[in-house]
This record gives sequence, C-alpha cells and structure tokens, in this order.
Amino acid sequence: MQVAALIAASGEGQRMGGETKKQYLLLDGVPILARTLKIFESCQAVGQIVVVVPPGDINFARDLIKPFCSLEKSIFVEGGNRRQDSVYLGLQAVSPEVEIVCIHDGVRPFVSNELIENVLQAAIRWGAAVPVIPETDTLKEISISGMICRTISRETVRRVQTPQMFRRNLIVEAYRKSQILGVEATDDAYLLELLGENICAVAGSPANIKITHPLDLLFAEAILKGGQ
Repeated sequence: MQVAALIAASGEGQRMGGETKKQYLLLDGVPILARTLKIFESCQAVGQIVVVVPPGDINFARDLIKPFCSLEKSIFVEGGNRRQDSVYLGLQAVSPEVEIVCIHDGVRPFVSNELIENVLQAAIRWGAAVPVIPETDTLKEISISGMICRTISRETVRRVQTPQMFRRNLIVEAYRKSQILGVEATDDAYLLELLGENICAVAGSPANIKITHPLDLLFAEAILKGGQ
C-alpha cells in the first residue's frame, strides 16, 4: 500500500499576526513546519511527501527546513488563494502509484506516529478516515443577530483534526467536483460528505493542536516542556 503525505502549509497566518508566516515561526529553535515534516519523514509507511507552501516560497521554505529535515522523499509545490485550492494543487503532484493520500496541516507539529498509523489503518479499511476528539464545552447555536437559538448536544459532536486520509481516487474526485461546483470547504472530509461517502472517525489526540493564534504558541511550548 503506497502512501503519500500532503502537508498543507500555504497559509499566510493572518490570525497569528506579525510579519513571519506561522508555519515558519520557530518553536524552541526549530521551524514549526520542520517539526511537522520530521514526523512524516520518520513514518516508514509514507513514501512521498508533498509540501504545499505559499506562492514564491519554495526556495525559502526548502532552505529554512533543510537543516532540520532530510527532504529525501519531499517535493515542494506552490499553493493557491485558499486552503482547498492549495490541497488541490498538491494532489496533482502526488505520484500516480499512490493509493492512500494523507492530508495534514503544516502547523500541527505534535501529531504522533501512533495516530498516523491508526488513521491509516482505518482509511485502508473504510476508504476515508479522520481523527476526532470530544467536545467538552457547552455548544450553542447563535443567530445572525447574535442571539442564542438552542443548545447542541455534545454527545454527537466532535472536533476534527488532521491527518485526514483517503483513497486517492476518492479524494481526487471529491476535489475535482468541488472545483467545478465552486464548493467551499474548511476541511477535506467535508467534500467526501457531499458525495455521500463513508468516513471513519478515529480517536484523535488533545496534544495534536493546530497553531493558529499567539496563545497556541504558549500551548505548544508547554507540550514541548512536558515531553522533556
């Protein structure tokens, strides 16, 4: 079973603030993107890594990451205006022999090999799998005017993480149709939902955080210290 990892790292990081894009920020002296990439380099199941970076950043990203990663099985491609545009461009760079595509956020540097393997096994069995974690806060649906409409049960709600894994033919077809129909998606699995495909939910990890806001950097530093 040939597997490719597509690392989505083409965001501008506007919610983080500052001049440096969040994927290039240093976390204990190592760029966040490099930390993420090193995990997938260590996965024996992953034979190809496609790193999608902002337009014009290929040389910069490679030079920044090279001191920390081997890059032996990595190729870099330029992304588009939206995340889904970038993933679509990355999918076109995946080798045709690949059977399973693993799509992961470049700013989730604490994904474990165990989680990757668990999601992979579920994707092999079901065709599509995503990691999820329970919601602990009370959830409210809010109207456009800012008023509470109703309380949503936490029992059937989960927060979705990456890596999300799919049979290559399924995710390529889902993205092809989304481009034709102009569908907007905040995650990859949503596009398969629209096609009526089954998606297996796998237990995720609270440590598998996405670094989006400045406060997330503090959480990331705490996770690093906890692992020392």
